[in-house]
Amino acid sequence: MAGQETPNPARTIISAAGVPQPMTGEFVARSSDGMGAGMGANLVGVALLGRYQVQAHIGDGGMGTVYLAEHTTILKKFAVKVLSAELSVRPDHVDRFMREARSASMINHPNVVEITDFGVTPDGQPFFVMEYLQGKDLSQVLAEAGSLPWKRVRLIALQICHALQAAHDQGVIHRDMKPGNVVLVKRGNTPEHVKVLDFGIAKVLGQEGEVKGLTQSGMVVGTPEYMSPEQGWGQPVDHRGDIYALGVIIYELLTGKIPFSGSTMMEILNRHMFEVPDVKHPNIPDEVGAIILKAMQKDRALRFQSMNELGAAIEAVGTGASPVTVVDEEIKTPWGPVTARFTSVSPVVMPQQRSWVWLSVLSAVIAVGALVFAMWPDAVPAPVQPMQPVVAAPVEPSETPEVAPKPVVLPPEVEKVQFTITTPGVNAQILDARDEGIYGMTNDAAGVMVKKSDEPLELILRAKGFEDNRFSIIPNQDKRFDKVLAATKAGSTSKPVRPKGDPKVGKPDTKLPTETKAVDPGDDSGLGSDLKNPFGKK
Repeated sequence: MAGQETPNPARTIISAAGVPQPMTGEFVARSSDGMGAGMGANLVGVALLGRYQVQAHIGDGGMGTVYLAEHTTILKKFAVKVLSAELSVRPDHVDRFMREARSASMINHPNVVEITDFGVTPDGQPFFVMEYLQGKDLSQVLAEAGSLPWKRVRLIALQICHALQAAHDQGVIHRDMKPGNVVLVKRGNTPEHVKVLDFGIAKVLGQEGEVKGLTQSGMVVGTPEYMSPEQGWGQPVDHRGDIYALGVIIYELLTGKIPFSGSTMMEILNRHMFEVPDVKHPNIPDEVGAIILKAMQKDRALRFQSMNELGAAIEAVGTGASPVTVVDEEIKTPWGPVTARFTSVSPVVMPQQRSWVWLSVLSAVIAVGALVFAMWPDAVPAPVQPMQPVVAAPVEPSETPEVAPKPVVLPPEVEKVQFTITTPGVNAQILDARDEGIYGMTNDAAGVMVKKSDEPLELILRAKGFEDNRFSIIPNQDKRFDKVLAATKAGSTSKPVRPKGDPKVGKPDTKLPTETKAVDPGDDSGLGSDLKNPFGKK
């Protein structure tokens, strides 16, 4: 196996709007014989550059095909990666393909795959020659073993640190670190010698002009399960993005699972941006848990600042050295600051929902519930002075305290669609008109999830000081809506619609407007609002 392109998980390009885009070279349709569709002529038997005799087909990836070849003079085996015929006619794809060869060849480290030559096939397809690796990548190792003990993970992680530090020293940022891009081979007395490969989307610092156009502005490139928060926001990535990804890999090697999963790519990215991994796992030693958390801090200024620093922390585990320090973070969101608690014993994660929204809502429910209980007539008698009983004043309907809405919880098995709703100048709650359960907030670049259906769903947009905006949608696909909230008229009070049968609310308000706005069909522009960096520039 050499420089293999692994299909699990898929690399994806996601626009700043959150819409999955076709990757410029990771996966292609496969024909029944296992060959990549449209890969061009089979090169087995061809002598490339007059000295590399192609012997066998090894595997396929979206950018092309990998062959086993032998040098006709020195009789050494090599792997030859050939760009597909379709992509060979597009300069941007040729540039991306050759950038992989240039990036890897700049590093020259024993833990990085070695690129030795390049050329063009008789049919005009670019190719490069690299060392032939016989081994298994970490995704295959995990599939067989389930999880690995710390002693084994430690040796693997240290070698990855060395490889990536060498890359960073040359100004090369990998940007797509994942188990499938780490191959274990036998090398001398080392049974598991690490080779880092696939620098196809690497970023070479100082050469942005050279690669202009390869990655569109505002695009997110990589594998969502291993992306750093800044990658999720579509912001420029530096070497600390690789540090974050290695933290994810260490977690996965020890537990057999990734720290953040989800039913959609945007859900995974959201969890990386706002949630904290739970490192309280029997396979994760406490010292190692702290290392993972520090590597995965949301703000890259709080992570390890180099692979050497991360490697030193790994080597110090079990030596009695002071453990690394992780800190809680305050993350700015469209609806206000959210605290990511890295120092808590076990982070609370609500399945299929964004805990950074729902936990704050639930806290509000508890607080407002206590207020309602205290203010409600006949609840708890007020303190009385001797012989002077205090009678609670009746509560006027207009003064009825508002009850915070409960979050809408969608079962994992339910098919979902995603909506982005913008309300210029104000952040509003997005409520289900049937029971006023809350889906989320407007102006959230990540959007909200609702149950997929062809039946109309009536929503309410509610914000203090503004009239409710009621409208209907057909939740059959991802859409974006731009809505305007009208300010409450002077001297009047906007009264929310109360669900029937709520014993704490009393009679429904009969003065509410009954007009329902026409169905907004939305548009097919995707989730177009720009993602914004919650941390500022670093």
